[in-house]
Amino acid sequence: MAKHLARIHGTEEDKVNCPFYHKIGGAGIQIDVPGKGPCFPFFTIYSCSLMQRLHHKPAFSPTILIKHLYRHPVRQAEMMGGVMTTSEAEKLVDQEKAQEDFLLFFEDIYMELSKFGQLEALHVVDNLGDHMIGHVYANFRDEEMASDALQVLQGRYYDGRICQVEFSPVTDFREARCRDYDEESCSRGGFCNFLHVKPVPMCLIRSLEDDAEEDRRRHAWEKDQEEREARRERRKKRREEKGERDSDRKRRRHRSDDKDDSRGRQADSDDDDDARR
Repeated sequence: MAKHLARIHGTEEDKVNCPFYHKIGGAGIQIDVPGKGPCFPFFTIYSCSLMQRLHHKPAFSPTILIKHLYRHPVRQAEMMGGVMTTSEAEKLVDQEKAQEDFLLFFEDIYMELSKFGQLEALHVVDNLGDHMIGHVYANFRDEEMASDALQVLQGRYYDGRICQVEFSPVTDFREARCRDYDEESCSRGGFCNFLHVKPVPMCLIRSLEDDAEEDRRRHAWEKDQEEREARRERRKKRREEKGERDSDRKRRRHRSDDKDDSRGRQADSDDDDDARR
């Protein structure tokens, strides 16, 4: 039984745990589909409210999810233009400026997250669904780095938005990505429930990796210098304390010698007095 449960965990055969959450770290859209029943294919449309499956958020993971961090230009156009359709909002977007803003955002987030350790992958999603828009996935080399990032970023503000950070079960993005989007043929558009990962030039990623590695080396060197300086200060303080203790011993010794001399002189004086008598 245990082997069977382990085998089906996170798959469509698992009737308890949500396979879609296991794949992309988020639920599908919650919508009632009349006549579909509880077992319609989740890759077409998925509703955890119908399926009644559990989302087990991991207690630790090498991947963190920062929710709704990226300001999607289409959503910004919708907000500025009032009530309009998504296709109308897309026509208002200056694609060249939007791409430039995105690359600046990607560089900024990459360098900030790299302070916590080496990034294996950083993905910003292009989806427009309310449950996925603006999500940023950061996959670190190990879980400790991801944990440090989560603890520091949780509750911080970025570009006027509070960071909502959690561990994500996604470690293999090949299963989470929409292959049709990667081939520029996704018929569901921005409301697809698989990840539409915004493409980033590989030359930019390589350049950011080199810059991040240099920053980590410099930070490690500065930390080493600070530790050396702290050790020097501790040794200097110990020497000063030792010198003070030695000085105290010498003063006490001198006082003791002075007392002995005073007693000796007093005894000699008493002996002289006795002799005269």
